[in-house]
Amino acid sequence: MEKLRGFFLILVFLLTACTQDTVVPKEKEEEKNNENIVVTPDGKITFEIVNNIKVSPEKVETIKDEILTAYDDIQDSIHTDYVPSERINVYLNEGNEISWGLRSKILLYGTRQDHYPLVHELTHSLLGYGNNFEKSSGYGYFTPEGFATYMEEKYGKINSYSHQFVKSFIDINKLIPISNLIDPNQDDSYFRPDLTSQTGETLMMMSYIHSASFTKYLIDTYGLEKFEKIYNEKNVGKKIEEVYGKSISEIENDWIGFIKNSQEPTNKEKIKMMNYSYLSSSLIDQIDPKYFTKE
Repeated sequence: MEKLRGFFLILVFLLTACTQDTVVPKEKEEEKNNENIVVTPDGKITFEIVNNIKVSPEKVETIKDEILTAYDDIQDSIHTDYVPSERINVYLNEGNEISWGLRSKILLYGTRQDHYPLVHELTHSLLGYGNNFEKSSGYGYFTPEGFATYMEEKYGKINSYSHQFVKSFIDINKLIPISNLIDPNQDDSYFRPDLTSQTGETLMMMSYIHSASFTKYLIDTYGLEKFEKIYNEKNVGKKIEEVYGKSISEIENDWIGFIKNSQEPTNKEKIKMMNYSYLSSSLIDQIDPKYFTKE
């Protein structure tokens, strides 16, 4: 009788364990059915669309698909030691302010106009930025912003026409020295200037375009594997010399020579470039000449 009783206890225990394994917690079940949730196929990251501007369910579905596609594209690019957040909220916001990609959230603007830099910001969130999104000694903006802009131009909605614009900067003698853009003592003034003035926004966009064009040149010329070794590294100028076997000045001269010999923008490209009104020569001329002088 005692053995029979023990058998039934074991049976009850096993049945209970099996039942518990198949029960999905209520909150998980609700999240699974949430139309604003998308989980990467590898199950590593959950994205939630925070629809602050009430775009249509169809638009939300489109953005979810774009997130998964961008996730794959970024995973197939370079690799870093950074471990992204397991949950990232994507906020769809009103207006045309600057979008941001942080560790656990992405703020997107321009969604209604279908002009939002999802790939750019997701690149930041997945690959890391500075010292865990805090700028500290030695870390800079050049490679993270350059690569994110490069990825957006290649896979996203926004083409920065980086090479074409740099060619136009050269033509008007307004090229920003790369040594200035990678200098941790002055890169704030280029990548994070005062945006209350049009010239501040223009300088910032010029800095992004310089970094994107230089990044694109490095990747197209030397490959992703080498660029991976300098991405988000401290003292990037020294790191570039170690990885590429040339000084930053030598590579900069090679890049400038490549841009000068590249084809002129097509009429179609020129028309699209005209939409970047904050990069007009009249606004660029208003920027203090010191920003274009090598220090």
